[in-house]
Order: sequence, then structure tokens, then C-alpha cells
Amino acid sequence: MVSSNLSQQHFARQEKGRVWPLDLAYWPSWAAFLLPLFLYGLTLAPTIYNLDSAELTTAAATGGLIRATGYPLYLILGGLWSHLPVGDVGFRLNLMSALAGAFTLLLSERILCHLNISAWARLAALGLLATAPYFWTLSLIAEVYTLHTALMAGVILVLLAWREKPTPWRLALAVGLMAVSLGNHLATVLLVPGAVLFMLMVGGKEVLRPRTLIPLSLALLLGLSLYLYLPWRYGTNPTFNYAGTYDAEGVFHPVNLQTFSGFWWLVSGKAFATQMGGYTLTEFGYELGQFGQQLWRAFLGVGIGPAMLGMLVLARRDKPVALLFTLLFAANAFFYVNYRVIDKNTMFLPTYLVWALWLGVGYQAILDWVAAADGSSSRSLWLWRGAMLVAAVAAAVVTYPQVSQADDWSTRERSEDILALVEPNALLLGWWDVVPGVQYLQLVEGQRPDVLAINRFLISGDDMVQLINQAVHERPVYINNPPVELLKTMRVAPVGPIYRLFPP
Repeated sequence: MVSSNLSQQHFARQEKGRVWPLDLAYWPSWAAFLLPLFLYGLTLAPTIYNLDSAELTTAAATGGLIRATGYPLYLILGGLWSHLPVGDVGFRLNLMSALAGAFTLLLSERILCHLNISAWARLAALGLLATAPYFWTLSLIAEVYTLHTALMAGVILVLLAWREKPTPWRLALAVGLMAVSLGNHLATVLLVPGAVLFMLMVGGKEVLRPRTLIPLSLALLLGLSLYLYLPWRYGTNPTFNYAGTYDAEGVFHPVNLQTFSGFWWLVSGKAFATQMGGYTLTEFGYELGQFGQQLWRAFLGVGIGPAMLGMLVLARRDKPVALLFTLLFAANAFFYVNYRVIDKNTMFLPTYLVWALWLGVGYQAILDWVAAADGSSSRSLWLWRGAMLVAAVAAAVVTYPQVSQADDWSTRERSEDILALVEPNALLLGWWDVVPGVQYLQLVEGQRPDVLAINRFLISGDDMVQLINQAVHERPVYINNPPVELLKTMRVAPVGPIYRLFPP
């Protein structure tokens, strides 16, 4: 493989002496940030979104607690962001995801700059990342994933900066940022093998000396201190709490987060342990194929070959970075391919990020070859540059109508309809598509506090049936998708999107 030393020297000189971010020569960085932010703003969900998004929004806005793995960083940042004086609270948390998505692209552009990738290749590669369907979609709703990729890109960037000027405190910054990222998503542990190997390859024995380990340990402890937020919030008895269960009397029993066992149960994701590594070998092969198809669609097919070329070029040119990227990609791909949940397609964004970085390297290798063959001002070089950018624009045009949430008021409208239909003092039981949106209207906007809404995820099937059999004689009871055993013993009447239960 060939990589132009002249090209590397040129870009190294180009970066020298600039004052980020004021120098206009940093226009690629501004473009990598502002263009996606503009796209995300045009397509942003205008209010509360459904499922996990509604849970996260309500918890962050009310100082509540959510299910495993706790996500303290998201809850803290989301709580602060919820006071932004624009739109409703749902819109504000959606906007936070859009900003995190744009920051991911900005930091990725800086990473590629450190790898001496030209502006053309950087923007073309990141254009495909910005417009990848799942990356774009998750930049439009309240979710943890774009914040996760932004922090991941930040860790990679700080590691590269440490390599250029190795000091213990620079390395401590990378470790501290990784610990902070753990507070947003526990999947940050999948970054650890690659990061540790990179540190040892670059720093050698110096990384293991006390003068380095002491600041690293302090940074790690400081970052992990974010988790103290969870037992503190538990002690305030928050009105919104998904870390616990309901019993057959309809009484909520929170997990005690001020004990080690309760705290560890939440932050370790023990509730989802059976889903981890949940496939047989044959099923794993099928899921791996599905992931490959998802990656193909994400980068419109055109980003596959150049990214694979980028892997090879980087492996010859920069082994520490090549191994860092490979381990980051492999760890995330293997874990989520083997994770048995229905929404795991939304969880592969870290692999998208690494793929886009490989793509930038591959694009640069192609441009270097063309320049070496035809000259730096040849028509063919400009055609290649133009084709790369056109691919990113084409991806935006194709993906825009598929992902736009700009007119999606469905969660708010359905939740308002439900609260308008149910009788006073009602009991409402439902899954993720019903209850979190209702609870948002109740706890964030103060609508219908008389209704007790219980997410069926938080109560066992037997306890739910026992609760209904008792409550149906005392108060109005509503449910979505009544189980078969209730259909045999209760009178059921549809009421809008839910069902009213009556005594037999």
C-alpha cells in the first residue's frame, strides 16, 4: 500500500500555528459540525418521542431514575438541558441528541486531521456517517447513543494528542474522559481493550510508572464519581423511578441504591444479563450477516470498499492506531451482534464511527494514488474528490425522507388521547409504547395526576393479573394488549388505543 509522505508533511504544516477554532482555515471542522446540525434541526422530532426516549426524557426532567444501567451522566446533563427556553421538554432533550451527533462529527473530523487526512476525504467520509440512517435517526430523539459516540470520539482524539505530546496528565485526561463516558453508557467498557493496548504500545513501561499511574487513578476515580448521583437521587424518593418493581397490590418497591447489592444490580445491567451472549453459534452467524447488511446500508454501499482499503493502509502506516480502531470496532460489533434484544440495530453507532475513520483513510489513499499518477492539479483528481462528496450528498437525499421526524407528534397525541379517555382515578397498565408518554404528560407537564400508570416491564405477569382482579372492583382499569387469561375472565371493551376491563 502507498501513502504519500509529501501529503502527510503538507497537512502537518497546514495545521501548524493555527488557533482553533478562530482560524478560518478550520472551515472543514465548522462544516463537519454545522452542516449535520442543520440537517438534524430540519428533521428533529418536535416533541416527546416514544419508548426509551420518553423514559429518558421524563427521568432527566424530573430528577428521576431509570432502569439499568442507570445512565447518571445523561440524567445530569439532560436535567440541566431540560431548562433550555425553547420548545417543550421533549423537544429540548431531542435537541441535545442532535448537538451530540454534530459534536461526534466535529471530533471525528479532528481525529482524521491528526491522521493527516485531507479536507476532501474527511468531509466525504463523515458525510456518509452523518447521513447513515441509524446515526441520523438517533440524532433526532432523546437517546444516549450520540452522546456515547461523541465521548468515544473524544477519547480517541485525546489519545492521539497524548501520543503527539506524551505527558501523564494528558493520558489522565483520556482515562478520565473514558470514566465519564461510563456514566453515560456502560458499553464504554468495550473501548478499554483497544485503549489500553494503544497506551502500552505508545508509552511502554512509562505508562506503568507511579508518576503516570497516580494521575490516571485520580482521573478514573473523578470520572466514576458521577455514579454517586444515583444513590443520592434514590435518597430523595423521586416521583419517577424505573429501578424497582410493582407488587400485586400496585405498590412500587424501589431497589435500594444506597446498598452495594442494589447499586451493583442497577449499574452492572444484571437485569439484562440473559440477553448478553444470547445466540447459538448458528444464530450468531445469521446475526453477523444482518450486521453486515446494516453496515452496507449505512454507508450506501460505496463506503465499504474504501473503508476496507483504509484498514489495510492504516495497518501498514500506523500500527498502534490500526489496532486501536480494530479492537474498538471488533469489541462493539461482537457484543451487539450477540445481544438478544429487538432494538439492537440502534446500538451499533460506535462501529459506524470507526468505519467512517477507516473510510477517511481509504479515501485519502485513493486521492494520493491519483495525485501521484496524474499530478496534484489533474482533472481525474478533482473528479475523484467530487465523486466522494456527491456520494455523501446522495446519501443525504436518499435518507432524508426515511428518517425525518419533523412532523411526528404521534406520541404526544396518543398519550393525550389516552388521558382524555380514561376515567378519574384510573389504573393504566401498558408497555413502552403507552406508559412512558403518559407519564411524561403527568410528571413533566402536570396532566391527570389522578391516573396511576404502571409500565408492565416493572410488574410480573402473575402479579399484574392479581392486581387487576382486585382493582377492577374498586377503580377503572385500562390495559393495552390484554393477556389471554384476562380475556377469559373479564369483559373487555376497546377505548381508543387501549382496553377497558370490567368485572365478569
